[in-house]
Amino acid sequence: MPHDAVSDATFSDIRPRKPLVALFLSVCPGLGQHYAGHLGRGILFYITLIVASWLAAIAFMSIGSKLSIVFLCVPFVGVALIAFDAWNCARHQSPDYRLQWFNRLWIYAGVFLTLLFTVNPLMDLLVGRHVVRAFFMTSSSMAPTILDRDIVLVNKWAFPKRGDIALIHFGEKKPGAKLTQLIDDQFIKRVIAVPGDTLEIRSDTVWINGRKIEEPYANFSGMLRFIGTESADYGPATVPPDSYFVMGDNRNESIDSRLLGFIGKGQIGGTVTKVFWSWNFEEGGIRWDRTARSLK
Repeated sequence: MPHDAVSDATFSDIRPRKPLVALFLSVCPGLGQHYAGHLGRGILFYITLIVASWLAAIAFMSIGSKLSIVFLCVPFVGVALIAFDAWNCARHQSPDYRLQWFNRLWIYAGVFLTLLFTVNPLMDLLVGRHVVRAFFMTSSSMAPTILDRDIVLVNKWAFPKRGDIALIHFGEKKPGAKLTQLIDDQFIKRVIAVPGDTLEIRSDTVWINGRKIEEPYANFSGMLRFIGTESADYGPATVPPDSYFVMGDNRNESIDSRLLGFIGKGQIGGTVTKVFWSWNFEEGGIRWDRTARSLK
């Protein structure tokens, strides 16, 4: 190869790093550092952000105080700091920076797509299945405790006790059964009775083991849409082993154990502990007062 051709090829590999490009690429945290010539730094920051975000979610879920809202800021602050660091790395990179093997557009695109379609879903699957997950409420069956369009957090580590709110896996819908077609695969109800309890419902009053229980959360303002006044009473019945009796707080708007029967232990997917976010743009937009609200 002629000397001039070698010189031109060498010169073409010298590309100053542009801070604004690094900042733009930081929409995928760590990719800006990758662009700026700090591949290992970018990978480390990405992993740190993922771990810190999930730890923050666990802390937010576990702490009852409204101060836990601080932990909601962790992912956003982390992304901002990583973006600033990428901008700074590019700004301080040598003007005669020589492109590395990883400074290729197709590699940037490959990293972004790999994270988007493999790493992120895998993390969501592992943590969502075993630690904490979010659930979007699409009914008023738990009002006023949980409102339609609340996003709540489910603690997968905590199995609900009597009185706790639980995430329940209903399972497959039964073809042709009008009732089960009204139910989502997963729904949220309150655990009213546990294995061995004797349950009886008379005139909207719940009796457990012969004692009337206080239910400040119960709401009877809606219409008896599903059960009808002639079938509002229930029991007495004893809850079988490894089974639970659940009801919605909005008693007249809820399909629950009064119609579905007992819920098996294996169908319970965790304890609902807190409202993460809430909005209803038909009624004023974001419901800020519900953010970080603990549920009881």
